[in-house]
Amino acid sequence: MLHDDSTSFYQRHAARLLQHELKHKELGEIVPFLELLRPGDRVLDLGCGSGLDLQALRRAGFEAVGLEGAVARALIARELNPGVEILEKNFFFYSPKEGEWGGVWANRALHHDAPEAVQRVVAALFRGLRVGGVFGLVMYEGTGAFEDREGDLAGPSRMIRPWSEKPLCSMLEQTGFKILKVGRKSADPARGLLMPSLFVLSERKG
Repeated sequence: MLHDDSTSFYQRHAARLLQHELKHKELGEIVPFLELLRPGDRVLDLGCGSGLDLQALRRAGFEAVGLEGAVARALIARELNPGVEILEKNFFFYSPKEGEWGGVWANRALHHDAPEAVQRVVAALFRGLRVGGVFGLVMYEGTGAFEDREGDLAGPSRMIRPWSEKPLCSMLEQTGFKILKVGRKSADPARGLLMPSLFVLSERKG
């Protein structure tokens, strides 16, 4: 099995996660990504969750589309973003058309899965971006892996598989991306940030 399906965790906790995000989410995280896009770009929010980043994309003037595997989370994203297309699909079965996106934003969506599974998704996203298209990726930074239930011992879990900078950037470069910027954010458990986060902005080379 190439990946650990955390969909059940997000399905069970959809309402709670929305309330947490409304209280704690920092929409400024997406600003460096927005600044690299071209006017009018069509942008995919991979693992859009409750859809708050979709709101930021729309306010900035971009055509935003969400992709979310947990049905309950996708429903919330539609309610918060009327008229916006939300694709209900597992990342690992998503095959974009060649060059259909000007940007892809993946905010803490891909650190649940084994490296070979993440690499497969990133390769599909590379094909889906136009030449010069921007890929914004936020992952937990660290080593090892652990199972997280957030105190719900009877409920489903999610796996957390953090990355370090060198292997993450190497994987992106081997796929064909050019690294534009790398940044970091400290852990903040009170806001639900379990570990430091690694921000990588890259573009599809010609």
